[in-house]
Amino acid sequence: MTGAGDTEPTDLRIGVPERQLAIEALESHLTAQRLDPAEFEQRVDACDRARTRAELLRVFADLPAPHPPLPPAVPPPAEPDDDDIPPAAVAGCLTLGLGIPVAVVFGIVYGAWWTLAVPVAVTVVMSYAEHLRGPRGGAAG
Repeated sequence: MTGAGDTEPTDLRIGVPERQLAIEALESHLTAQRLDPAEFEQRVDACDRARTRAELLRVFADLPAPHPPLPPAVPPPAEPDDDDIPPAAVAGCLTLGLGIPVAVVFGIVYGAWWTLAVPVAVTVVMSYAEHLRGPRGGAAG
């Protein structure tokens, strides 16, 4: 028993753009004289009647390349946006960038050099907390 999400890639519905790509590929075969004009017209009619990828690809079953360059049946996964910096990374950079100079001043003025560990420890804790949150955008299985 198959559900709505179990569609085979070849059973996906097509539209006008896919049919037009197929007709353009058939025109290449007509130009290469692999098809005579009558067979070309029959195959164009079959492309016009096709409703699924499988029906469209059947028109090309006995022909060599070119076949229609159909878009992928499953969209490619979204690429991560390199410009999207996680908030924890920004906070960690700010903590280190502002905290270390302040800690150095405290070390010089008050002799409290242990304060250098504070911005580093805070950044480590924030990074670990972000790690525990798990992967971004991952779907639970």
